[in-house]
Amino acid sequence: MRRTLMQPACTPAAPKRLKICVFILAAASMFTGCGSDRTPEVSSLSIDKDGKVSHQIIGQFEQDYYEKDGLTSLARERVEEYCTDNGEGKVVLGEVDERDGKVLIHIDYVSDEDYSAFNNRTLFVGTLEEAEGQDYNLGYVAFISPKGQPMEIGGIEEPEKKKVVIIGMRPTEELLVNTYGKVLYVNQSADTNLDVSFAGKGSVNISYPVSESGETNGALSYIIFE
Repeated sequence: MRRTLMQPACTPAAPKRLKICVFILAAASMFTGCGSDRTPEVSSLSIDKDGKVSHQIIGQFEQDYYEKDGLTSLARERVEEYCTDNGEGKVVLGEVDERDGKVLIHIDYVSDEDYSAFNNRTLFVGTLEEAEGQDYNLGYVAFISPKGQPMEIGGIEEPEKKKVVIIGMRPTEELLVNTYGKVLYVNQSADTNLDVSFAGKGSVNISYPVSESGETNGALSYIIFE
């Protein structure tokens, strides 16, 4: 069961290394169109039909905070460590770059389970039935369509043909989630601390603003697609 939202378990020797490790493991994201010269503004996560997951971490490049070669080395070390324990090629480190004062780290995962285990955070991709089987109580989630139509899980037609992405978010994060199909419903923003909006036929933008109470707990966002 992959429902716990936790901070990454990093135990480096120095504070600088800790900050880099947290940055690598905590940001869940990927951007599409890597060939573009324009640096993406928002981290994003993409899921393909074979179940593979890609993400790109995008953050401010503060050279007194870390430097590119050191960050690349730490990312490679973390990926190698995971693959040694879980199987070669389960996680693949791609581009590590610095553009326009931002750092970009591209990482590919064989499955949502590998993403969850590597980052110590929730990501589930599967059918509505499979989600219920893993104790995700979709019946308690208030959904909404791109046209603003509210929907409950029991009212969705042909549920056996629908897939769901469940992603854990942390305060201050913003993430563009790209699916391989048409997004039908997302969880209503009014019922959570998240701002969730449709960003195209197969994409959803999710942000987790910091509340006045200084909320620090994670929250789940739900995307139903076909």
